[in-house]
Amino acid sequence: MLADLRKLSLSLGTATVLASWAPSFANAAPTSVPDPASPTAPASDGTGPDSDGTAAAPEETAPAPDATAAPAVVAPHSEGHANACLAQTICAVKEKIRWQTPAWTPSQCGRIADAVATSAKRHDLSASLLLAVMANESDMNEKAARVYTRNGKVYAKDGGLMGIRCMLDEHDRCTNGHVRGVAWKDLMDPVKNIELGARELARWRDGGAVMTKTIVKLDASGHRYKVAREVPCDHKTHAWWAHYNHGPRYIDKGYPRHYPHRIAVLDHAFATVMNTPAPELTEGRITIHDPGRRERTIDRPLEPRFKKLYKQILSGGTCSPLALNN
Repeated sequence: MLADLRKLSLSLGTATVLASWAPSFANAAPTSVPDPASPTAPASDGTGPDSDGTAAAPEETAPAPDATAAPAVVAPHSEGHANACLAQTICAVKEKIRWQTPAWTPSQCGRIADAVATSAKRHDLSASLLLAVMANESDMNEKAARVYTRNGKVYAKDGGLMGIRCMLDEHDRCTNGHVRGVAWKDLMDPVKNIELGARELARWRDGGAVMTKTIVKLDASGHRYKVAREVPCDHKTHAWWAHYNHGPRYIDKGYPRHYPHRIAVLDHAFATVMNTPAPELTEGRITIHDPGRRERTIDRPLEPRFKKLYKQILSGGTCSPLALNN
């Protein structure tokens, strides 16, 4: 029933939304908006609806589009046309994945596109990665929120497009990490939320995560002894954006261990439809290995939710490289 209703919403809504965009895309002129093809990303202290480690759905091999590698780099294009593509993609995907939430108007899609492009450029992240986290954490619902209580009292919330974690004080302000001092109502502003997510992702990429390493030392008598030290995480078994969900330490057991792969397949889909590079998908290992199973790849979603999201993103149409280069 859920899938049928979403399909109905798509068939009725997408055509209207995209039709209203068509004239502005056709006449788009270069602007000073940052190019979304430059890297972008989001994060938080174990943030998001996916951070509770809910039971994994059965994994199954699914047919996927013939795309075994990250999208090819296309020729440089004007920022104005690139931003139009970004806004078009955001509107199309929002219409497909929203559930019992209002559609975005073209101006709202444009505002989100500007925010994604700006934060992506500022933090040297891929716009497609920011959109992937956004789709995963909130289904692109700017009002999404998850409340956590203890002894009947609210002590934390995850909220907004990027699922930012906020540990609340008595004045409804955040007390944790890079969001310390931010009012909850301000955190829920879409533009602010995207920037906070991008800032968090950049922090994990740039050395914010840790791992324990055992080193051997000598005492005054020349005897060897072992000491455990925390050092920057080298992300050898997982992509650095895993820490957006896991916090400082990567969780290598249970359902959460594959969070980076689930984000990667969405990143790949967004980069494909926007014809933009996603260099983070080729920089190293994406996720930990499943014993006895084939390796997970960026073009092969496994869990049912991500198979569906992957197809929904790819079915939104592809921005033409020729149009982008005009």
